[in-house]
Parts: sequence; structure tokens; C-alpha cells
Amino acid sequence: MYDIAIIGFGPVGACFAGLVAKSGLKVAVIEKEKEVFPLPRAAHVDHTGLRAVQEMGCLVEVLVDVVRNKRLDIVNADHEVLVRTPADQESVSGLPTSIYFYQPDFDRALRKQAASHDNVTVHLGSEMTRIKNHQDHVDIDLKDEDGTASAIRAKWVVGCDGAWSPVREALDIKLESLNFDEQWLVVDVVLDSPQDNPWSNHAVEVCDPGRPYLSTPICGNRHRFEVMLLPGETAENIDKEALVRERLSAWFPEGGYKIERAAVYTFHGVVAENWRKGRTFIAGDAAHQTPPFLGQGMVAGFRDASNLAWKLVSVLKGAHPESLLDSYESERKPHAIKVIEAAIRIGKVICVLDPEKAKERDKLLLANDPTTHKSLVFKNPPFKQGTYVLPGGGKLFVQPEIDSKRLDDIVGTRFFVLGRDEGALGDAADWWRDQTGAMVTTLADMNSPDLAAWMDRKSVDVVVVRPDRYVLGAGNSLQEITDKVAPHL
Repeated sequence: MYDIAIIGFGPVGACFAGLVAKSGLKVAVIEKEKEVFPLPRAAHVDHTGLRAVQEMGCLVEVLVDVVRNKRLDIVNADHEVLVRTPADQESVSGLPTSIYFYQPDFDRALRKQAASHDNVTVHLGSEMTRIKNHQDHVDIDLKDEDGTASAIRAKWVVGCDGAWSPVREALDIKLESLNFDEQWLVVDVVLDSPQDNPWSNHAVEVCDPGRPYLSTPICGNRHRFEVMLLPGETAENIDKEALVRERLSAWFPEGGYKIERAAVYTFHGVVAENWRKGRTFIAGDAAHQTPPFLGQGMVAGFRDASNLAWKLVSVLKGAHPESLLDSYESERKPHAIKVIEAAIRIGKVICVLDPEKAKERDKLLLANDPTTHKSLVFKNPPFKQGTYVLPGGGKLFVQPEIDSKRLDDIVGTRFFVLGRDEGALGDAADWWRDQTGAMVTTLADMNSPDLAAWMDRKSVDVVVVRPDRYVLGAGNSLQEITDKVAPHL
């Protein structure tokens, strides 16, 4: 019997597999396709997603050929900048704030890392045909390409199998609409040569009431455009090639590129009603789908993987009670909804089709109207407080370099307890070491000005960081934090 079975070996499934594989548990991955999807779908990842890639162990490979996004420009039809959001500043993770990548290469790097563990068995070309939850295990029926049937058994299952998720369907989990469904033409072009122009290193969202569209550099000589279909237009009645060339004429020389893909997709804002049934979870697009205006679709799936992986491993190893798993949905679902709602809010500002309303929007933005500007600002929300998110917690912890090593690599996949001094830690330090295996230390031992500065900014003497690098709680007494969380760990 496997400890964990993962359905789907796309980026989220590969990320989850890579995270849980480090525990030594027996892991199976089931993937219908034998090869990675040959065209880019996702193209963006932020520092929160890269932190999961770092945890997997393939950050260097992923960062080899990427575009480090300098900023997001929201412009009007005349390409006047309405809002500029920098993305080249230092991130809290000590990693690039925002990058664009070519997904087939990205996926291969993640798959290779996940499959490199001896305790991971990958079943490529295998389709899940039935899933059945039992009290202490899950049975999974499979079918390979030639129709041969087989079955495996696992203690827990995680469905990372995309927007059309057979796992979600098998569990009869419904999707809740957040009232955004629009058709867009997604165009990937390959340029004859890498471009050195004002748009080659950052994202642009064009608020053209005649036809809103997005421009995204991928890497090297690849570029993506996403073009909104207007009322009455459908995938069947538009001239895709003419529409593509009309949009691209303002960006690249005619004949200087070839169209790799031009396909109509419906961008949704939806979230699954439940993220778990019995011993089966869903994650990534199976659990939530977001419009592309913030580039947060795949990133949200990586956050799911980071959140669930350490909890499931801890429960399987008997380190924490099964009730810990209840916090996966209670933490991730509200967070995902906030991100989707932010993307929808920004999309509605960008996608104004009435010329007079667009003119008024542009006027307000160019005049730096605070209310209108605020509607286009996105900040990654913290987790809401709960059993494992106490006062002072809910945000990603900083990751400075200490003696040429990143903090996460020093700590490993465990709790991190940091005190300003031994007095701030007190006797509770022993509980964290003995009961959770935490790394417990002080500012003096870490010798990091960045960690000291974080504590000073927060006016705290102690912080507890979870294995997924989110702050559990911070304050002036480790004992107070321990008293609140110990009954649940």
C-alpha cells in the first residue's frame, strides 16, 4: 500500500510529489499522459511558488531560462501608463518576486526532481477510472493506454488533475461560481529572434475599450497575448488569424514571428465547495480557477501543495493528529477566494467596453485617484486566524541568507522557533524540540541582521514558523503561543 497517491503530474502534482517525497514515505503518481503538455499554459510564478520549488530541490534548474519580470503596466488604448506595479524589488522570500517561464521546460524540471526519489513510483499513461474511499485507505482503479486494467491502494489521495478534474467529479464535489466567465483568445507566438523592446521584460494589460488584451513575455523568443472576445463573438465565428495579426501589428514587425497556438479559452472564477471527501483531497485547478489578470492560477496550486504536504506527512508519521488536516481547506479556500476576487476586480476595471466609461476610468487613474488606484492593487492576503494561525501569524516568513545559505535550507521541513534571547524562549523551548522536532534558536545564534530587523518591525521577542514557512504566531512569550497551539499538535 502506498502512503500517498497523487492523481495528476502537472506542475501542482509534481510540486506536491516533490514535497512529500522528501519524507521517505511511499508515494505513487498517476498521470494519463506520457509526456508533458507540449505548449505553455501557465507562464508565471511568484516568489511564493518559487519557495516551494526551492523546497523541492530544483530551484537552480528552474531559474536557468526565465524572464525576471520587472513590472506590470496597466495602460490605456494609447499605451499611456495608468498604473505601474514594480516587480523587481526584493521579495520577502529572498527570491525573484515574479518570473515568466516556458512551461514544458518548467514541468520537465519539476517532474524530473519529483521522480528522482526512490520512494516515488510514477505511473505514466495510466488513467484513473474509479476511486473509492474506505475508513483507512482508498482504492484506485486504473486503465493504461491499451485498456489494461489495474488497481492500487493508498492511505491518502490528492487530486491535482486540473480544471476538469476526474477526481473532483468522482467525489461529486460541485464548483461555486464567483461570477466571472469570459471567453478570450490565447495566442502564443515564437519570434524570429529575441526582442529588445520596451515590452520584452514585463507584463502589460491594455485597457482598450475596443478590445482589451494582455501581453506577457515568456522567455527567449516567446511571447503571449490574451485577447478578449467581444459580445457576440465565439470561437466558431471569429477569424483567429486576422484578430491575432491585428493585435500584434503594434508590437512586432510583420513576418517576424510565427503563431504557435491560437485557441479560445473560457476564463473562470470558481472554487470547489469542498476540498476533501474522506481520505481524498483536491488541489490546484481541481479546487479553484482564477482569471489570468494576476498570474496567480498555478501559484495558488503551489500554495495548496505547500500547505497540505507538511500536514499530510506529519499525520502519516504520527507526529500530529489527523485533525490537523482539517486546516487545509479552512486556510486555503478563503485565501484562494480572496485572490480570485482580486483578479476579477482588476479584470472588471481592465475590461470596460463602453468608451465613455473607459475615458472616465483613464482620467481618474491618470489623476492618481486613490479609490480607482486601490481597485487595481493586489497584495497577497494573509491566512485568517485559526487553530494554526495565531496573533502575529498568517504571512510568509522572511528568508535571508545566512553564511551563504538560504534560511529554509538551514531549517529544513520542520517548525522554526526563534527567540530574541533565551529569556524569550523559556521552558517552552523544550516542548517544541521534544514534541515537534523544531529547530529552536536565538538571534545571537543565527547572527542575521535581517531576522533581527523582522522582529524589530513586528515589536516581538519570539516567532514560531510552520514547516510551510508561514508564521504560526509571534509575540513576547513563547509559552503563550505554546499554550494555545499545543493541545492541537
